[in-house]
Amino acid sequence: MRLKPFNSEKELKKLNKKYTKKHLFISLVVLVVMLSIGSSYAIFSIESQNHLVIKSKVGEFSTSDIKFRVLVDGVEKDKIPENSTDYIGYVSCKNGSMGIYNSTENYVDMSYNGKDNCSINFVKSKSLIDLLLTQYVKDATFGLVKDKANENIYYYTGLSDMVKNNFLWYGGHQWRVLEFDTEVRTLTLIAQQSLTAIYPATGTWRTENTYINSFINSWLNNYFWNSLNANVKENIIDNTFNIGIDNNVSEITTIQKVGLLDTEQYLRAGVSDSYLYNGTSWWLGNSILKYSSSYYVQMIDGFYYNGELDYAFTKNNVLGVRPVIKINDINITSGDGSLTNNYKTETKVTNTSNIQVGEYINVPYNGSDSACGSDKQCTMRVVSKNANSIKVVLNGLLPTKSAWANDASDNITTNDTIYTNVLNPFIANIDAKYITEGTFGVGMYASDNSYTVPAATTITASVGLPTIGEIFSSNDFIFKTSMGQILADEKTIENPSISNYWTMNRSSSAKINSVNSVGDVDTYNDPSSNYGVRPTFYLKSGLNFTGGDGTPQNPYTLD
Repeated sequence: MRLKPFNSEKELKKLNKKYTKKHLFISLVVLVVMLSIGSSYAIFSIESQNHLVIKSKVGEFSTSDIKFRVLVDGVEKDKIPENSTDYIGYVSCKNGSMGIYNSTENYVDMSYNGKDNCSINFVKSKSLIDLLLTQYVKDATFGLVKDKANENIYYYTGLSDMVKNNFLWYGGHQWRVLEFDTEVRTLTLIAQQSLTAIYPATGTWRTENTYINSFINSWLNNYFWNSLNANVKENIIDNTFNIGIDNNVSEITTIQKVGLLDTEQYLRAGVSDSYLYNGTSWWLGNSILKYSSSYYVQMIDGFYYNGELDYAFTKNNVLGVRPVIKINDINITSGDGSLTNNYKTETKVTNTSNIQVGEYINVPYNGSDSACGSDKQCTMRVVSKNANSIKVVLNGLLPTKSAWANDASDNITTNDTIYTNVLNPFIANIDAKYITEGTFGVGMYASDNSYTVPAATTITASVGLPTIGEIFSSNDFIFKTSMGQILADEKTIENPSISNYWTMNRSSSAKINSVNSVGDVDTYNDPSSNYGVRPTFYLKSGLNFTGGDGTPQNPYTLD
């Protein structure tokens, strides 16, 4: 915490001058200091557009309007727990104020309308639904809102600065909580970023059967579903997804384990003025027949219209896929639901054999070219795994761009330009004790193809590029929208930049597929163009971890 000398007269004048808003957002930074036996004090900093430092007896922290007390496992205490990061702190108030406790920085974000009495409750673990409920303010119209038609349903609406504590790290992926049901104790989640980019189907789905047989449903309920660990699958329940036309989404429904967001859900969240706008373009679950065509599907436009609803031609648009799932309530063991400190369950493992797809690993890098930053640790994400190896992809791009090949007359080989210029020198700086050769899908991904086509033709190599249709073959590390909303922790991204990067796959006899800055796949790139490089390679199974928990902020580290 950064404190400056406190001038009470000056700061109170500033406070009186600027206290004009109905909802004042403040940060109460709690630093508990034992000054003498039996007496504890805390220093608070109220930060909005002003600063006010207050000393107050712990047990009745007062900001003039808000009084606080501390409960640890339900027992009132005169100080916060010494190891506060071992606890989950949640704020409850008698008169409708809302607060979020940040255990990492020891502060409380508050929104209040007047005098209130609040508690910071510290518990070892807590139901996710119960934690989220502490964010609710009666009659709220943004943030966490109660559904008017069903009082058991709560959902989120509004921009990221209004909805910033519904991040969940679960099953190797970062999710946003869309809504939850307090009666049946379930939560509906959407992936924070697109997990792949593909053609959705050969045309729109006008029946349930057509949707079930689509490329996108197959990817969600076969490829993605099979990538999840057994304990995660067991907690995902059947969900009804609306797949009808955009202005009548429920005219056709389907019951699946994994599905897509529908148009009404996006409208309810606030469209481009919502936390769901993530800077990318991605498919919704609804067809659109605006021009009486059978080839248009609703999508979110992250390029031209900054998150507005749009529609795209299924035969020539390769857009992102954000899975939606419904889970039973879970107990949270750490985190505060923020972008950089997601709510988490205890899932730590000890070696690569037990890792989940999507988790992060730091792999030592021996080069002096700053390919993986000054720490010489390449932050990788797990793409897939089998009994002998796990496939990983760089969480970011290398600092060096490259041409793909001299021409695109054939599939890529290890003798092509991108290998000789960038990939081969890169992998030479990864210790051989960690890596093994593996297969890379190099099949051509042309208009109207299934996501399975690129992986049907392979080469064997020690390093490669993302294959279209694989998990994380979209731009899943975008960290900021054009409107300035922060979407990812930039510190977790290697060489963060917004740039096209190459895939392994041609789109025609003369062009190459690349992933662009909004997560679409561009299909018209000349092989001689200089684009970004995102290496993938295989780690051996059975490698031991020396630390970390597999999250973006704390990747597993290798022995």
